[in-house]
Amino acid sequence: MHQIFFIGHQEDVAELEVDENPANSFVCMSSQQFHRDARAQLYALVCGGFLADALEMELLDRELADEGPYLYRLEETLMGKLADLEEDQVEDFASLWTECEEIEALDLDANDLLDFIFLLVHFCQTACNDDLGVYIYSDS
Repeated sequence: MHQIFFIGHQEDVAELEVDENPANSFVCMSSQQFHRDARAQLYALVCGGFLADALEMELLDRELADEGPYLYRLEETLMGKLADLEEDQVEDFASLWTECEEIEALDLDANDLLDFIFLLVHFCQTACNDDLGVYIYSDS
């Protein structure tokens, strides 16, 4: 399942059509191999909460069609916590994240984790500074 993170204004995102690629209208980044369950483990670490709660931090914004694609929005508290991370904190969370079961199963290089987190933090900083949202486009 391929997923794309993008930042945008709520009104612009609401105009996204079912056959429209968000990469044509918004600044995007790939979720790479980091699926929802793996990302939730990062969210739990950053927010200091439970995994079950972290799984709910990607909120369904809307279905573009009955069978997808779907748009999700990062919960605002999570977005703020990610945006507030300092560089050394990102490195600490990346180290902790490598110990999570979902990440261990992906067998990734530590630099892949760091790159993903740094880019996600940058997206959240931009969104917070410009009153935008961080969205996830999922084809299933």
